[in-house]
Amino acid sequence: MLSVAALLGPAAGIAYLGAVSYTNERGAVAAQIDRQRQAAIAVAEQLQQRIGEALDQADRATTMEPGDGRAPVAAPLGQHWFWIDADQRLREPRPAPRTPPPSKPAAQFPCELNRLGAADCTREHKIRRARLVALHAGQRAEAAAQWAEAKKQYASATADGSHTQLEALLGLARVCVRLGETSAYEAALAELERRFGDGVVEGVPIRLAIAVLRAQVAGGTALLRVAEQALDGGFQLAPIARFGAVVRVRRALEEALAAQALPAGEAPRLRRLDERLATMRIEARRAAGLADEVAEIARTATAEWQGRPATREPARTIIYRRRADGGAIGLTADAQLLERALSPSDGGLELAAHIAQHIRVLVLPAGVEPDRGWRLLVQVPLGAMLPHLNLALVNPDADPDPLDEVIRERSRRHVIYTSALAVALGLGLLAMIRGAARARELARLKSDFVSTVSHELKTPLTSIRMFAEMLEQGVAQGDSAKMARYHGVIVQESQRLGLLIANLLDYAQIERGTRRYATNRQELGQLARHAVTTFETLRNPESGDAARNPIAVAVSSEGMHAEVEVDRDVVVQALLNLMSNAVKYGGAKPIAVDVGADATHAWVSVRDDGPGIPPAEQTRIFREFYRAPEAYRAGVEGTGLGLALVKRHIEALGGTVEVASELGRGATFTIRLPRIPGAPGDATDFEEELP
Repeated sequence: MLSVAALLGPAAGIAYLGAVSYTNERGAVAAQIDRQRQAAIAVAEQLQQRIGEALDQADRATTMEPGDGRAPVAAPLGQHWFWIDADQRLREPRPAPRTPPPSKPAAQFPCELNRLGAADCTREHKIRRARLVALHAGQRAEAAAQWAEAKKQYASATADGSHTQLEALLGLARVCVRLGETSAYEAALAELERRFGDGVVEGVPIRLAIAVLRAQVAGGTALLRVAEQALDGGFQLAPIARFGAVVRVRRALEEALAAQALPAGEAPRLRRLDERLATMRIEARRAAGLADEVAEIARTATAEWQGRPATREPARTIIYRRRADGGAIGLTADAQLLERALSPSDGGLELAAHIAQHIRVLVLPAGVEPDRGWRLLVQVPLGAMLPHLNLALVNPDADPDPLDEVIRERSRRHVIYTSALAVALGLGLLAMIRGAARARELARLKSDFVSTVSHELKTPLTSIRMFAEMLEQGVAQGDSAKMARYHGVIVQESQRLGLLIANLLDYAQIERGTRRYATNRQELGQLARHAVTTFETLRNPESGDAARNPIAVAVSSEGMHAEVEVDRDVVVQALLNLMSNAVKYGGAKPIAVDVGADATHAWVSVRDDGPGIPPAEQTRIFREFYRAPEAYRAGVEGTGLGLALVKRHIEALGGTVEVASELGRGATFTIRLPRIPGAPGDATDFEEELP
C-alpha cells in the first residue's frame, strides 16, 4: 500500500501541473528548436558555397604559370587542391616521377663477341667480376670501419672503364675523408666529376652527391648551403625527387652537427630549412595518397561537385568535379579545415551566434556525436553532395542550454512543486524497480549458472566415462592406435574439465579477494606461442581436420623480445579463453594471434572471422555470467565467466582488455600490458600457421 501511495500521489500532482504548463511551454520550445535548425541549415548552405568558390579558384589556377610548388589559391579550402588532366594524370600536387623500367639482363659475357675473341671475352668477364668482388669487399670493410682495407678494395675497383667505377669512386672519397687524406679525396671527386658529372646514382645527381661530400668536409654551414641550393632548384630535380635528396642532405647535416656545433647565426636558416622540408613532406604524402584515387575520380566526376571519404584516410574528404576539358579539379579537406572555411561575418554564423554564447560549428561523420564537453544543439546533413558528413551546432556544457531560457519562463512555483513530486515519484519508482529487478536478476542468474555449469561439467565427464568404459570392455583390444586415441580423448577431456574447474575456483577467489598472483619477467611472444600450442593439445581429436581452425601466429620484431611482469599461468589461461571463444563463435574459420609492442606497452590480440559483436554488447560481454542473446540463439556453450575472468586477471596485472568488432567482420580481442623498459635485441618478424 505504501509503494502504491508513493507512486500515485506524486503522479497525480505531476499530471495536474504538467497539464497547466504544457500548453505554454510547447510553443516556445518548438520555436526555439526551429530557430536552431534554420541557423544550422544556413551555415551548411554557406559551407557549400565556400566549397564551390574554392573549386572555382582552383580551376582558374590551372591556367596560371606554376611556380616552385603549386599555383596560388586564396580560398582557405584551396590549401590542398588537386588537378587531374583529361588523360587521367595527376598534375597537382606533382607526383613522383616514374622510374624507368629495368634494363634487360646483360649477356653471359660483358663484351661483344664480334669484337673480341672468346678467350679475350672470358678474360674481360673475369676482370669485371674481380672488380665487382672488390667493390663489395670495400663496402663491407667501410661498414666495419676498416678504413685502410676499404680504401684498398675501392681503389682496385676504380679501374678506367669499369662498371663499378662510379660506386667505387664514391666509396673511395668517403674513406679518404675518414683517413684525412685530402689530396686523394679531391682526386677521387675530380675523377668522379669528370667521368660521371651528368649521371645519377640512387636517384641523386652525381653533382649533388659531390657537393654533399665536399660540404661534409667543410662543415655544417656548407651542408646547410647545399640543402638550400637543392630546395631552390639548383640541381634540376623534380619536386618529389628534390624532397628525397634534401632529406639525405639533412641527415648528413645532423651527423655534422653531432661533431661540431652550428654557428649561432645559422640557427634561423636551419629552422627555415626544416619548415620548408616539412611542407615538401606534406606535398609528397598528398601526392602519394591521391595516386590511388585518380581513376575513381575521373570515372565518377560530374559537372556538379561531390564528395566522399578518401580511401587511405577515411577522416579526409575528397571533393571534386569535372572540368570542361574532361579532366577533374578538386580539393581534400578534413573536418577542421571545413569548419575553418566559414568566415565569422557569414550570415549563417551571425544567426547562430544569437542562439547561444560560445557557439561552435562542427563537421562530423554521419552518426557520430560531438566529443564530451560539448552540448549538441542541432545537427543537419550536409546534403546529397556530402552524404557522409553532418553539420552540428554545439556549445560548451559549462554554458547554459538555449532551451533552458525558454523553460525558465515557467512559474517558479510550478518548478518547485514539480521537482519535489518528481523526486518523490522517482524514489518510489526506483525503490520498486530495483527491488523487483534485483530479485528477478538474482533468480535468473542463479538458475542459468547452475544449469550452464552442470551442462559444462557433464559434457567432459560423459566423454571420459564413455571412452573409459570402452577401454574397460576391450573395444579397442589389440588396436594400439585406437587405444592411444581413446587415452588421448580421456586426457584432453580431463584437461578441459580441469580448466573449467580452475575458472570457477579463480572466480571464487576473486570474489573473496584472496586471489594472489606470482609475477615474474616473461617474453610476451613466447607466452603467446605457448598458449597456442596448449590450445592445440586441448582440441577435440574427434572433430577432424576439416573442422579445426587454422591458427596463424605473427610476432613483430618489437614484440619478439618484449618483456612484461605478469603471472605466466594467468596470461596463458586468458589467451586460451580468447581462442576458445574464437572457435565457438567463428566456426572453422582461421584464427589470427598477433604480438606487437611499442616503447611503453606490449600486446597480443586474438582475431576471428565470426559474425561479430553488436556495439551495444561490447561492454556487457565482460560482466560475470552474462551471455549475449546471439550466443543463446546460436546454441553456443559457455558459462559466461571466460571474458569476465580475462578482464579481472589482466587488469589485476596492470593491463587492459580491448575489443574491436563489426557485425559480419569478426572480432579482435587485445590484451595490452605495460612493457618492462629495456633494449629489444636483434629480432625479425615471426610468423607461423598451425592447422
